[in-house]
Amino acid sequence: GEYMTDSGCQQCGDNTFSGAGASSCTSCPDGKVSAAGSASAGDCVFAPCSGGEYMTDSGCQHSGENTFSGAGASSCTSCPDGKISAAGSTSADDCTFESCNAGEYMTDSGCQQCGENTFSSAGASSCTSCPDGKVSAAGSTSAGDCVFAPESKGRDLKISISLLLALSAAMMIFR
Repeated sequence: GEYMTDSGCQQCGDNTFSGAGASSCTSCPDGKVSAAGSASAGDCVFAPCSGGEYMTDSGCQHSGENTFSGAGASSCTSCPDGKISAAGSTSADDCTFESCNAGEYMTDSGCQQCGENTFSSAGASSCTSCPDGKVSAAGSTSAGDCVFAPESKGRDLKISISLLLALSAAMMIFR
């Protein structure tokens, strides 16, 4: 870990090494580091990987899609079920649910279908209510799915009862 100079032995600096009796220090191979005073190439190791990378026998590699890794990791961790991430992600916070389809909206637990009388486009975080007087089926995908509500059966029933009463009265008169 030292080399000889005109003024005596000097310690090799960071990222270098030397054997006994050396007149100079040798640099560690590319991508490898060592502490000051290292005595052999075996003391040169790959630098810890940054977040979004993991260590392999040949150095740092980027974490793949749908995985993440923190600084100094030796492997990647898969995103939780149903979540995705870009390559090189650094934490579980980078794992997100895929965008929702039209007719759905995003919740903390994933995509949920829009309820009756609402609609959404793809990637929505909420559903939009149909305009007043219009209705739609659950899972509707656009305002065009909102239609005027059919007349109330209750109103039709009232008209039918009134008509029956009027007809009954008329029949009694003509008897």
